[in-house]
Amino acid sequence: MKFKSITSLLFAIASLGIALPVLATPAVLVGQETGSRVNVRVIPSTRSDSPHYGLVGDRVEVIRQTEGRDGFTWYYVEFSSGARGWIRSDFVRFLAN
Repeated sequence: MKFKSITSLLFAIASLGIALPVLATPAVLVGQETGSRVNVRVIPSTRSDSPHYGLVGDRVEVIRQTEGRDGFTWYYVEFSSGARGWIRSDFVRFLAN
C-alpha cells in the first residue's frame, strides 16, 4: 500500500511539471562596450566550449538558472535566432515588465 501511495504521489508531481508552461523572463546582455561579445557556453562554466556568442545589447529570454562550481550564477538563455546556451549572470540584466 505504501508503494502505491508513493507511486501515485510521484506521478502527480511529474504531471504538474509537464502541464505547467516554462515562463521565460526577458533580459538584455550587458558589458563595458556596446557591441562587444558575450560568450554563450555549452555548460555553466568558463572552461566550457563557447559555440555561440551574443553582443552587448542583444535581447534574450532567460529560461532557467543554476549556481556554477565557480560560485557564479549562470542563466540558460535563448536568443531570437533560437540559439541557446549558458551566460554568466554578470552579463545579463533583466528587463522590467
